[in-house]
Amino acid sequence: MIGTLRSELLKLRSTRTTLLLFVTMVALVALVVAMHVLAPSAASLATRSMQLRVFQVGSGIGMLFAGLVGAISITAELRYGTIRPTFLVSPRRGPVIAAKLVVGLLTGIIFGLLSQGIMAAAATAAFSARGVVNTLGTGDYVQILLGGAAAAPLWSAIGLGIGAVVRNQIGAIVGLCAWALLVESIVVGFVPSFGRFLPGASGLALAGLNDNGKLLGPAAGVLVLAGYAVITAAAGWAMTVRRDVA
Repeated sequence: MIGTLRSELLKLRSTRTTLLLFVTMVALVALVVAMHVLAPSAASLATRSMQLRVFQVGSGIGMLFAGLVGAISITAELRYGTIRPTFLVSPRRGPVIAAKLVVGLLTGIIFGLLSQGIMAAAATAAFSARGVVNTLGTGDYVQILLGGAAAAPLWSAIGLGIGAVVRNQIGAIVGLCAWALLVESIVVGFVPSFGRFLPGASGLALAGLNDNGKLLGPAAGVLVLAGYAVITAAAGWAMTVRRDVA
């Protein structure tokens, strides 16, 4: 198992995809700050509700990119055929998926913490530069950072499970992006009583980004999101163990 973990860590460090995802995430956070903090009027940013929405975007970006890391960790090997020598070296497929899951969780923590940390620092500096009174306290920032660092790895597990089930890299990536950026926001907007139980909303709740009580509490949020992670990862595990590698 230790050797398999080392192998997965080496794959993560030696591929350009991880670096590309990280750079893209940072650029997207910068764009979000420009759109949501620098573009609107200072008066519209003065409320706690609006400021929480700004931080929600940062948390959402971290979760999405962590999910993409998880999905790509399995679909890239299926796409390029490197999964075959991987399973030849480690015939027991369960430990391979477990190693990918562990590495994905660690990477998700880093992505979530950095995304939310960069967003918090940039947004706070932008608030100050524009003379906007920051309504968030130290406790809010701690929960935002820790919640983001906890929600993102769970999304990485979800991404890994989806990638293992779908197997198609483009399909998994497009599906995750469409869900996080479009589908879930529509559901939450039109059916908030149901949307609050979806994985994205649960992650925001975990980070304490509860806008006017529309989301679950942090404790409920972590339970719901962990449930999604366990179910999807278990499904991906089962499909990988049972299906032939083409």
